[in-house]
Amino acid sequence: MKLVQIIQGKFQGLIQAIRRYPLTVIFLVAVAGLNAYLIQQETDDYTRYLYSFIVGVFLSVVAQHLYESLFGKMYQRIVLMVGTLLLTTLYYYTIGTSSGYDLEMYVKTGIIIFILTIAFMWIPTIKNRITFNQSYLSAFKALFITLLFTMVLFAGINLIIVAIDQLLFSVDEKVNMHTFNLIGSLFSPIFFLSYTPLYVSKKDESTLTPEKIAAKQEQIKEDISVPKVLELLISYIIIPLTAIFTIILLIYLLQNITGDFWTNNLLEPMLVSYSITVIVVYLLASNIETKSAVLFRKIFPKVLVPIVLFQTISSILKIQETGLTHGRYYVILFGLFAVIAGLIFSILPIRKNGWVAVVLIVLSVISLIPPVDAFTVSRVSQTNLLKETLEKNQMLEGNSIIPNADIPKEDKIKISQTIHYLTSMDYSKEIAFLEPYDQELIYQFEEVVGFKPIYDGIDFVSNQLTQDSYHATLDWNENQLISIEGYDKMVAYSYYDSNEISAIDFKVEDSAYTIGSEVEDEQTNLVLTDENDKTILSIDLQETMEQIATTTQTKTLLTVEEATVITGNEQAEMKLVFRAIDFYNNQYNSEFYLFIDIK
Repeated sequence: MKLVQIIQGKFQGLIQAIRRYPLTVIFLVAVAGLNAYLIQQETDDYTRYLYSFIVGVFLSVVAQHLYESLFGKMYQRIVLMVGTLLLTTLYYYTIGTSSGYDLEMYVKTGIIIFILTIAFMWIPTIKNRITFNQSYLSAFKALFITLLFTMVLFAGINLIIVAIDQLLFSVDEKVNMHTFNLIGSLFSPIFFLSYTPLYVSKKDESTLTPEKIAAKQEQIKEDISVPKVLELLISYIIIPLTAIFTIILLIYLLQNITGDFWTNNLLEPMLVSYSITVIVVYLLASNIETKSAVLFRKIFPKVLVPIVLFQTISSILKIQETGLTHGRYYVILFGLFAVIAGLIFSILPIRKNGWVAVVLIVLSVISLIPPVDAFTVSRVSQTNLLKETLEKNQMLEGNSIIPNADIPKEDKIKISQTIHYLTSMDYSKEIAFLEPYDQELIYQFEEVVGFKPIYDGIDFVSNQLTQDSYHATLDWNENQLISIEGYDKMVAYSYYDSNEISAIDFKVEDSAYTIGSEVEDEQTNLVLTDENDKTILSIDLQETMEQIATTTQTKTLLTVEEATVITGNEQAEMKLVFRAIDFYNNQYNSEFYLFIDIK
């Protein structure tokens, strides 16, 4: 009976969430519908719509919280909904028309969603007894419960689908994808919103009696309470582990404050992760009154400030050598935020922690507004660094680059890195002295600047491959025909590291042959044998891929000639034409056509 009541209560919570966030639910239905269409059509031409709907979801929940916290009349709610639709439409028309991968669009969209997420938690605390710590805790609990329910629900439905497929009738392979879409795009977000407390709104203050308001506040108090398990986890596991890591970090910093600290790039992501951990744990610990939690709140903000301050200074100093990229822009911006957050935690009482959310929102908004946004600043910085380096080495005349191989290695690295960044971000078309070269900067780098690209000391020298990764594909736009003249058989292969190539038997003029693979000393050889299992011809696949990588160097699109390797003897000849090559850290993958000629 109690279980039935729990299920009924949860179902009512879902209905209440739908009524509370109607526009959000409409956007979620649109996301689920579009995902279903994309699953069936297997196309990405509707990426702009998908991202616009997702942004609309976050805008609409923030609008609802604004209405509940600051307004109370129906026409005001309608105005906020219309504003949400207008902002979503504006986003759609400002993200560009490209359906392909656009890093700038993805990063900016991510920042917008991040801003709206922080606002979602902060807005209910405006003019309310509820603190930001409590609102944050409520969202944290809701997320954890939602993830748990989502995994259990999907696993259960997946088992049912497997059972039907195995025992009753065949089930389309896309059913699982559609199931995950409906759960992830529709059920889970609504389930999460059903756990968002109904805080005392502006409308409640004018319509509810004091007794009902008191009852509602009591319910809210229960919703934002700390579960005992979470209290134990934070107090006796997370805080001690954070303390141990802090001690190790401080010892390292003290030992290397005049040395590696200022040049070690590996520390940057580690310290950013540490700062995020401290801030998250602090906000959660602000709702707990155990001795370890109280001690953590007193000490760690004061430790956080100098650590992050040193790291931010270190990141700023690196700009002089490498210029500013959008990644380092956000590292420095986060460092600034972490320092301010540490000061707020150290000086202001716990109930004022909401200022941390305000600072984070303001800094994030700044990172999106030209001309001080991350991408404009990084483009200008990289362009200026490249121009200064070219001019210093007499390599720039008007808008023409003069090839010059006789320059210092550090300048070669700067030129290589800045050109790589500007071309990868598709900025070269906007820069006067790079625009004339366009694709030559990628595929004919040496012809343009006079030397082969060097990235942090990694280069191609003496025809030896000194990098440990490579990726290239056959350029089908330029190579639509591949000649098979002079060969008896053709086989299409997909080779993945550690996978043996299946043996294939064939006949030529009544003689039987087999093509397969052998692994020797961790090297995979493609082997042609006769009917007596005697090896006629073999070729090392890894060595062949490295040979192409050494020849083509930084090219990612290959001609048929560049993608072809031929080996032979008096008995046979094999020609490999690679459609794709990818290797990293001694893991080799490729797709290729094999042509066989029996002489």
